[in-house]
Amino acid sequence: MKPIVIDASAVAPWVLPDEATPVSEQLYADVMTSSRQFFAPHLWLWETSNILLSAFKRRRVTQDELDAGLALIDACPVEFDAPPNLHYRAQTLRLAQAHSLSFYDASYLQLALRLNGQLVSLDRALVTAAKACGIPCLDL
Repeated sequence: MKPIVIDASAVAPWVLPDEATPVSEQLYADVMTSSRQFFAPHLWLWETSNILLSAFKRRRVTQDELDAGLALIDACPVEFDAPPNLHYRAQTLRLAQAHSLSFYDASYLQLALRLNGQLVSLDRALVTAAKACGIPCLDL
């Protein structure tokens, strides 16, 4: 099976009660129990934590939910890619430019390409770019 690169946007429904869906709950169950490998750049930790912080500032989650969300994210068996060298950062920059993505979003795309993997994301622009690059995307 192909490795799966998981974007921070795919995690938001796990930690934001008002965004949870049956599909997002199944994805969480797959991440936590599957033998499949899930990968992300280290940026994922900051992005997922920022999703929680933003939700807290907007009063979408309580302090207890914020703390529980951080613990949930920490418990996910996601494998993190090594910090990118200059070559990988240059590839990421070219992908960002070619597909009008942020450098952050392009880092997920670059990792999926490098691993010859799949991508899971709720970010429509990132999914569109991934499909244009021939990367299979899990349907959320």
